[in-house]
Amino acid sequence: MEKQRFQIRVKNRLNELETIRRVVERMPETACFSKRKRCEIHLILEELFTNIVTHGFTDEKEHEIHIELRCDHASMTIRMEDDGPPFNPTESCSPDTRCAIEERLIGGLGIHFVKHFIDTCTYERKNGKNIMVLHKRLENSDRSTD
Repeated sequence: MEKQRFQIRVKNRLNELETIRRVVERMPETACFSKRKRCEIHLILEELFTNIVTHGFTDEKEHEIHIELRCDHASMTIRMEDDGPPFNPTESCSPDTRCAIEERLIGGLGIHFVKHFIDTCTYERKNGKNIMVLHKRLENSDRSTD
C-alpha cells in the first residue's frame, strides 16, 4: 500500500481541535488501522496540540501550527511544527505515577501518555521552529478489535 499523506494547518486556538479530529476520523477510510489505533492517534494529536496552544505561546498573536500525518498499513509518522519558544518533549521527565495523586507535581502527565503511545520521537529546533517527529507502528493484534 502506498503511503497516505494528510496535512493540517491550524491556528493556535483550542477550537481547532475539531479540525484535527475531523481529519483523524476520515483517515480510517483510506488508511488501514484499527479503531483503537485511531483513538490513540487522536489522543496524541490532542495532547500535543493542546500543549502547544496552552503553554507554547505567551503573546496574543495568531500563530500557525503545521501537522503532517503519513501512514501506510504498517506505520504512521506524525510531524508537528510550530514557532513557539523552544520546547523539547523528549527531555521531559516522566511523572512519578506510583505516588498518590495528591502528592504528584502538576504537569508532565500528557507528555507521559504520548510517549506511551508512540514508538519513537525526535525533536529539533530549526529556523526558529519546534519540529517534532513521532513514529507509531499500526500493525498488531488489536486489528480484530474494530
